Amino acid sequence: MKKKSARSLALLTAAAMTATTFFGTGIPVVQAADEWIGDEDLKDNSTDAPEKDTVLPSTNQYNYQKEELAAFCHFGPNTFNEIEWGENYGDKEPNEIFKLTQDFDAETLVKAVKEAGFHKLIVTAKHHDGFCIWDSEYTDYDVAAATNYPGDAATQRRDILEEISAACTEHDIDMGLYLSPWDIHDKSYGYYDENGNSLLNSNGQPLNGMTWEEVEEKDVYDYNEYYNNQLEEILGDDRYGNDGHFVEVWMDGAKGSGASAQNYDFERWFDTIQKNEGIASGKYDSDCMLFGAQAYTTVRWIGNENGYADKNTWSKSKVNYETNSIDSRSQGGYTLGWEDGNQWTVPEADARITSGWFWGTTKAAPKSIEALGTMYFNSVGHNSPLLLNIPPNNQGTVDDAILDRLEEFGDNIEETFDDNLAAAEGASVFADNVRGNDTAYKPGNTVDGNDSTYWTTEDGASTGTLLIDLGGVKTFDVVSVEEAIQNGQRINEYTIEYRDKDGEWNTLDSGETIGAKRLARTAAVKGDQVKITVSTTEGKVPMISEVGVYKASDGFELAGSAPDGMDVIDISNADSFNFSSGWTDEAGSNFIGGTNKWANAGASFTLKFEGTKVYLLGTKDPNHGTAEVYIDGELAETIDTNATSRLLGQMIFESEDLADGTHTLELKVKTKAIGIESAYVINNGGKGMIGLEADSYTMNEESRMDVKLFRVGGSKGEVSVQVAPNPGSAIQDDFNTELITTVTFKDGQTEATAPVETRRNTNTTGDREFSIELTALTDDLIVGFNDKATVTIIDTESSSKEALQALVDEGTAAEPEWYTSGWDAYIAAVTEGAAVLEKADATTDEIAAAISGITEAKADLTAREQYTAEDPFAFPWQKGSSATLEAEFSELNDVVLASDGQWSLRVSEANWASNGKIINCLNQQDTISIPYYAEKAGTYSFTAYYRSGDTKNALSWSEPDNKITAGTVTAGAGDQAGATHEVTFDIVVAEAGAGTLVFTGPDNKSPQLDKFEVVPKEIELGEFTITASAGEGGSISDAGSTTLTEGDSKTYTITADEGYAVADVKVNGESVGAVSTYTVENITQDTTIEATFVFSRYTESNPFVFPTEENGEAVTLEAEYATELINSNDSDSDPNWPLGIGSDDWASKGKFVNCLAYKDYIKYAYRADVAGTYEVTMTYKSGDINNKIQWSSDPEANIAAGTQQVKNGNQQVDTVTFNMTVSQPGAGTLILTAPDAKKGPQIDKFEIRLIEKAGEVTTADKAELEKVLNTAKTEAAKTDVYTPESIAALNAAIEAAQAVYDKAEALQSEVDSQVTALQEAIDALEELPEPPQTYTITASAGEGGSIDPSGEVTVNAGETQTFTITADEGYVIADVKVNGESVGAVESYEMNAAGTIEAVFKAESTQPDPETPTREDLWDALEAAKALLEQTDKYTEDSLAAYQEVYDTAYLTYESDNAGADDFAAAIKALEDGKALLEEKGSETPDPTPGEDPDKPGAGTDKPDKGSSADKAVQTGDSSSPILWAAVLAAACAAGTAAVRTRTKKNK
Repeated sequence: MKKKSARSLALLTAAAMTATTFFGTGIPVVQAADEWIGDEDLKDNSTDAPEKDTVLPSTNQYNYQKEELAAFCHFGPNTFNEIEWGENYGDKEPNEIFKLTQDFDAETLVKAVKEAGFHKLIVTAKHHDGFCIWDSEYTDYDVAAATNYPGDAATQRRDILEEISAACTEHDIDMGLYLSPWDIHDKSYGYYDENGNSLLNSNGQPLNGMTWEEVEEKDVYDYNEYYNNQLEEILGDDRYGNDGHFVEVWMDGAKGSGASAQNYDFERWFDTIQKNEGIASGKYDSDCMLFGAQAYTTVRWIGNENGYADKNTWSKSKVNYETNSIDSRSQGGYTLGWEDGNQWTVPEADARITSGWFWGTTKAAPKSIEALGTMYFNSVGHNSPLLLNIPPNNQGTVDDAILDRLEEFGDNIEETFDDNLAAAEGASVFADNVRGNDTAYKPGNTVDGNDSTYWTTEDGASTGTLLIDLGGVKTFDVVSVEEAIQNGQRINEYTIEYRDKDGEWNTLDSGETIGAKRLARTAAVKGDQVKITVSTTEGKVPMISEVGVYKASDGFELAGSAPDGMDVIDISNADSFNFSSGWTDEAGSNFIGGTNKWANAGASFTLKFEGTKVYLLGTKDPNHGTAEVYIDGELAETIDTNATSRLLGQMIFESEDLADGTHTLELKVKTKAIGIESAYVINNGGKGMIGLEADSYTMNEESRMDVKLFRVGGSKGEVSVQVAPNPGSAIQDDFNTELITTVTFKDGQTEATAPVETRRNTNTTGDREFSIELTALTDDLIVGFNDKATVTIIDTESSSKEALQALVDEGTAAEPEWYTSGWDAYIAAVTEGAAVLEKADATTDEIAAAISGITEAKADLTAREQYTAEDPFAFPWQKGSSATLEAEFSELNDVVLASDGQWSLRVSEANWASNGKIINCLNQQDTISIPYYAEKAGTYSFTAYYRSGDTKNALSWSEPDNKITAGTVTAGAGDQAGATHEVTFDIVVAEAGAGTLVFTGPDNKSPQLDKFEVVPKEIELGEFTITASAGEGGSISDAGSTTLTEGDSKTYTITADEGYAVADVKVNGESVGAVSTYTVENITQDTTIEATFVFSRYTESNPFVFPTEENGEAVTLEAEYATELINSNDSDSDPNWPLGIGSDDWASKGKFVNCLAYKDYIKYAYRADVAGTYEVTMTYKSGDINNKIQWSSDPEANIAAGTQQVKNGNQQVDTVTFNMTVSQPGAGTLILTAPDAKKGPQIDKFEIRLIEKAGEVTTADKAELEKVLNTAKTEAAKTDVYTPESIAALNAAIEAAQAVYDKAEALQSEVDSQVTALQEAIDALEELPEPPQTYTITASAGEGGSIDPSGEVTVNAGETQTFTITADEGYVIADVKVNGESVGAVESYEMNAAGTIEAVFKAESTQPDPETPTREDLWDALEAAKALLEQTDKYTEDSLAAYQEVYDTAYLTYESDNAGADDFAAAIKALEDGKALLEEKGSETPDPTPGEDPDKPGAGTDKPDKGSSADKAVQTGDSSSPILWAAVLAAACAAGTAAVRTRTKKNK
C-alpha cells in the first residue's frame, strides 16, 4: 500500500484523481484498487485506540447531540393574554391571568413530540412573569391559586408541571426544566430596604457609596434563597421530571431592559441542581446539563432564535471559574465555540414552530415544512441539536395545524434518512489509510449504524479520505458525516466531492467542522462515488463514526430561488425555450435545475410564457457581456452580465409588469458570452407578487420604522399579506414581537407600508438582529423575492465615548464659513456632545443621544460652494470675534499666459488644508474674487495660511471701487511647499458695505492658498447700557445697569420665587413673553429689560393664611392657586375631562378649577393661627344640582371634614356659604375632592372669614426667629466692624424682635414679620471705613547704646517692625519701654501698631552684688530640694508630689538663659517656702485607697545634670494644705514664666 503520512500529500492525491475508472469497479485509476483499503484488506491486529482529547462530552451531553431533537413547551399567563415575553401583570390575581377552565392535555403534547422523533421536552415552569405552573409553597402566584382551572381529574391537583411529567414518564421522554432567574413579580427580586426603597440607582449600582455587601445586608428579602427553594421543591419531588429526573435545567439569561438589579448566586443554585439531578445525588452517572450558567454552562445558546447554527460550529467554549465567565466566540448572531476550548458546551439552537414562543391567535400558524427543513439542516446539520418550541393553546392542548406540521416534520426526517445509499446493497466504503490495518478501525464502521465504532488513521496522519462507492450512478442531494465525538471534536477541515455520471469530480461542500453531524445539502445530483476528506491538527488523527448519502424527501429538498407559486421554466423545457445554434450545455449542482447554457455573440433564444412578469436567471462572469432582450417584439432592455467574479444563478433580467396573457421573450447575445439557467414567471391571474423593499434594515433602539412593500407582476383585486417579526440574535424584549400587521393592497394599489418597532435594552449586548417575514393571506398570491428581511438593531450601549469624541473633534475643527445652512444646529449638537464627554458619569443613553444629535445635524448641513453677492463673506467687527475665509470659496478667473505653463489657476485637493482644498497656481494676472459685506469700516488683520516653493511669492489685493485700500505682502517659502506657513497683514476697509475683495497674481506669483483668518483690529465701536429690573415675586440676574460694547451679547436669567410664575418680560417696553431667559444679542442701543411676576400657587413656605381677627375682613383663597392638582385617572373619573385649571371671564381672576371628579384632589398649603369657626363663601358654576365638594386636611385633626352641595345646576355663576371648623391651629394641607360620582362644580374662589374663635391661639413657631435673633446679637457685638449708626438700628430691631419672641401669645404672622425685619436690619449693617494704610512708631535710645531703626519709622498696615537694641562697650541694657511700659532688658522687640519704644542703658558692673542671687545660688537650692524629695520614708506622698512641681518649675528657671537675679530669688524663695510645707508621715489624713505602694518613688529622684531638661511634672493628689501649696507653686511659676520669656516680644 502506498504510504501517505502527510496531510498535504493526501489532499494533493485526492485532488488529482481522474474520472477514469478501473475495469469492473468504480475505483479511480490514479489511485489503483490496491491503494484503496477495504474492510476485506484488514485483520484484527489489536491496535491501540488513538488518544482521546482532554475536553470530552459528558454522557448527557453526548446523548443530546446524538439524539438531535428536543422540544420546548412555553405555557402560562402569556398564552391567555396574547403576550409574548416578560410581561408584568402587576397585582392581578392568578384567576385573572391564567384562564384555563378545562383539563390540560399533556398526553397529546408529549405523544406528538415523541412520535415526531424528539427525545426531550423542556418545560417553562416559570417564565419571566414569575407565574409558576406548579403548586409552589413559596408563592401564591401559581396555578394552584387559579381556581378557575379544575386541575387534573386523576390527581385532583392544579399542577401543570406534574401532569406533563406524568406523560413524559409514561412515554419515556427526557425532561428539561426552564426556571427563569428573572422574576418580574416576586417582591424579593431586587434590593429594597424595610421601607420598600430601592438600594440601587438607575444604573443598578449601590446608592450613596454603599458596598454590595452593605446592600445585601440591608436587603429585606433574599431572592437567591427564594429561587433556590423553588429549585429544591421541584428537583427534590419525584412527581416532577421523567420518572423524577431532569437532564437539563434552563436558566434563561434574558433579564429584560433595565432589570439588571439582582445579582444571582449561581454557584449555590448549581450545587442544588447537581445534588438532586447530577452525580452528587448518587443516582445518576452524569451531571445535569445547565443552560445559561456562566462558567458552569454545559449547554450554550447558539446566539439566535432562528434555529440556525453557524456552518462551522465547535462544541467547546473557554470558561474561567475564577471570574465565573464563559467565552463562546459570539460572531454575527452565532456562538461559534473554540477549537481549543476548555469545556464541552452543547451548542443548542432554539426556535419556534410558530412565530411566537407562547401561543396567540395571531401567531398560531406553523412554519412551512420547507422552513422547518432549513432549520433542521442548519442546526442538526451544523453540529447543534434543535430545540423546537411546541406551544399549547388557550384550551390547554396543541392546535391541530401544529400537530399536523410536527408530524410532517418527523415524517420528512424519517423519509430523508431512512435509506442510506452508502450502506445499500452493492455499495462499499474504502479509505486511503486505516489505523494499524486493523478491523477495529475499518472503513465499514462508518456505515454500520453504531456510533461507538469509527474509522481512523495511523498516528501522524492528520488527514484521511473515505471513498464511498455507491455501486452505480445514484441521485442524491444530502451527504452526512458524523465525527466520533465521544473522543472529542477535532476535525477542522473537510471536503465532500462526488463523481458525476460523466466521470468528473465536483465539490459538493467544504468547510471546517464536522462535530456530531455535518449535513451537506445541495440540489439533486447524479453520481456513482462520494469522497470525503477530513483533516485535524498535527499530532492528532481524524475519527469518523458514520457517513451517509441520501435523497431528501420532497419537503426537505433544497428549494430553488424562485418564490413559492412562481412558475419556474427550466432551459430544458423545449415547449417554452427555443435556442439557436451556438449554445453549449453545462451541468452541475450549483446551477438552477442542475443545468446551464451559454453562447457567444450572435446566438439567441426565445421563450414563450403565460403570465404578467418574467425574470431570467443566469451567469455573471468577467468574460461575459451584453445582450438585447425583446418582449413581444419590442426592445425591453440591453443587459450587461459582466462581473468581476463568476456568479451563478443571478437575476440578469427583470421585465416590466405585463398584461396577463401569452408573451414571447427573445434574447440576442451582442458581446462576449451570455449564460442562462432558468426563467421565473409570475402567473397568478394578475394578483401579482408582494415583497419587501429591501432584505436588510438598520434601526436604533427604541425607534419605529415603516418598511415599504411593493406589489409587482399585477395589481388585480384586493390581496393581503401578514408582516410578522421573528427573533434572531435579538430576543423578544429587543423589539415589539406583538406588532404583527395585516397589510391589504386594494385593487390597483402597488405600494404600502408596515411598521416595525424596536425597544430599549439597557444591557450591553452588541448589535442584534431579528427578521420580518411576509406571509400571503390571499390564495395564489406570491410573496418574494424579499419575503424576509433582517433588521439590525444598533446597540446603544456600544455607542462609545470614542465615537462621540471623533464626532466632537470633527465638529470642533469645522468652520461656520464652510456651510450656508444648518451650522447653528450642528455646532449646538457638537457643544452638547462635548458637554457629555466632560461628564465622568455620562450614561450610555446620553452618549448615544449625543451621537445621534450630531449625526442628524451633520446630515442637515449644506456645504458652501462659493461666496456670492447673496451669500457674501462677512467681515467680523464685534470685539473678540473672528472669521475664516476659505480661499477655495472664491470666484476664479484664470488668465492664460505662456508663463503659466501647465499650472493653470484651479482649486486642488490638499489634505493639509483646513477644509481639504486650496487655491493653486494663482499666477500673474489671475484673480480670485470674494464678494463681501463689511458692517464697519476700519482695519482688519488677515492671517494667510499657505504653502510655497518660492521665497518671492506674494499676495496682492484690491477692491474694484477702492472700498478697500490696495496692498501687497510677501508670502513665500523655500521648502518646496513642504510645510504650512503664516503671514499676517492689515487690510483697510475704507467704506462700509458690500464689495468685492480681489487677490491678483503678482509678477512673482502667489503661493498655494488655504485660508485667511480675519479679526477686527481698529474698529470704532460704541457703548450701550442695559437696565434690568424685576418686580415682586422673583428676580433677574445682574439687576441694575450693565454697560456693553457695541456688538456684545448678554444673557439674563429670570427666576420666579416659590409660588410665583413669570408673568411677562418686556424689552424696551415690548413683551417677549413669560420667558425664563433672555439674551440681548449684538447690542446696538440702550436697552431695558423688565420682568414681572404673578402669584401662581400656595406653597409650604408661602401658604394661604386664614384670617385671625374675629368678625374681621374676609380673606380670598383663589381656587386656581392650588398647591397641587391630583388627577386620579381612575375608572370613576372621565378621562376626557381631566382635573385642571380653566379660563373664562366669569371667574374673578379669569381662571377656575375645572372637572373635579371622584378621587381627584385639590390641595392647598395653609396656616391657621387661630382655631375656630370660619364662614366660607364659594363662588362656582355648576351644570348639576348634585355637584358637591368635600374637604379634609392633613394632618386630619387640624380641620374638621365636611361636605357641601351646590345650590343650583343652571350653569350660572352662584355662591354658596358654609362653615369650616379649624380644630387645631397650625400649618397643614387643605384637601378638596368630590365625595362621589356626582363630581364637583367649577370653582372660582373661596371668601373666608373668622366668625368665632375657639380656645387658645396657636403657639407660634419661633425657631427661625430665635436663630435670626442669635445671629443679630452676634453681629451687633462687632463694634470694630460696623458703624455705630447701623449697629444702633440693629439693636432697635433686636429689641422689637425680642419682645415678640418673649410674647407667649404671639401670632405666627407677628413672628414671621419680626424675622423679616431683623434680617433686613442685619443686611443693612454698614462696615467701618478701611483702616489707615500705614502707622508710625517713634524709636529712641538713651546714653550708652542705640536702637535700630530709630526716629519716626513708617510701617505698612498689617506688617510688623522689629527693633534691635545694642549697648555700647562698657554698658548693658537696663530696660526697654514700649508706650511707657517696661518690657524688660530685651535685645530686640517687635511692634505691629503705632506707638513709642525707648531703650535705657547702664554702665556694666565688674563685680556681682553679693546680695543679688546668682544661678549658682539657685543650683545649690535645687540640690537641697532634691535631697528632700528623696526622703520618701519621711514625707507623705502627696506633699512630696506637690513639692516636686515646685522643684520642676524652679529648675526651668535655672535652665533659662534669659533668667535674671529677680527670677533666681523668686525660685529660691519658692523652694524654701515649699520645704516648710512638707508633711511628715503620721500626721496626714489616712489614705482612702488601701494597698497603694508606700515606697512608690517621686518623680525626678535622679539628680539632673546641668543643662538637661526637667522631667515632666507629676500629677499630685490631695494635700493637707492645698491653698498654701498653690500659693508656693504660683510664686515658682511666676519666676519660671519670666525666665522662659524670649528675648523677642510682641506688643499686642
